[in-house]
Amino acid sequence: MEKQAFRLLHAMEDSWWYRGRSAVVRSVLAREVPSSSKVLDFGAGFGGMYNELAVRGDVFGFEPDPVAQKIARGKDYRMMYDSEHAALRNSYDLIGLFDVLEHIEDDNAFLTRAKKALRENGKLAITVPANPYLWSVHDVSHHRFRRYTKKSLQKVLQNNGYTIEYISYWNAVLFLPALLTRLLGSSGEGAFALPKTVDGVLYSIVRLEAALMKAIPMPFGVSLVALARI
Repeated sequence: MEKQAFRLLHAMEDSWWYRGRSAVVRSVLAREVPSSSKVLDFGAGFGGMYNELAVRGDVFGFEPDPVAQKIARGKDYRMMYDSEHAALRNSYDLIGLFDVLEHIEDDNAFLTRAKKALRENGKLAITVPANPYLWSVHDVSHHRFRRYTKKSLQKVLQNNGYTIEYISYWNAVLFLPALLTRLLGSSGEGAFALPKTVDGVLYSIVRLEAALMKAIPMPFGVSLVALARI
């Protein structure tokens, strides 16, 4: 990911989107994941998901970017690894991949490696950007290799030995604006920096989505969330 794009993510961690993603992940993890787990936050970034994962148990992290890693170390991670090998050498009850898998060129090979680091009945929690037709300069600047469909995410997980317990689109509220923005050739990054009132409204809508997702998966959205086990 380009440095400027990476720093933008850090600046926007208090935005409706990041808080909304936390609400969605919280909703999904509440379904099946016990609160005494050993957790790996893989691709932890600046540690924005730490508080959400800490509810589940002891949280370990992996982040290769030295600047982000330094900031993440300020959280209460039990250990912050700077290499994938060191992180996956241990075993976990839950591995979180929050907007990470799309940055890995060979997602099949990685998912096989991650499976070996999961304990019996271990879980994999994933969020990824959805819908290849929403591809834009935003994806390019973030060095993504792909956007997923529900079907393609299901396929890559199942092909690598995972059983899907839950999968849904999320962020339906931004779907039509995102589609129009992409058709106009814009990145849509302005959606991260909105007036406080608008930000609050969007966050409330995504929280409602997260609550509804407990009963029924969303049929469309800008992103996908999944929970899988081995």
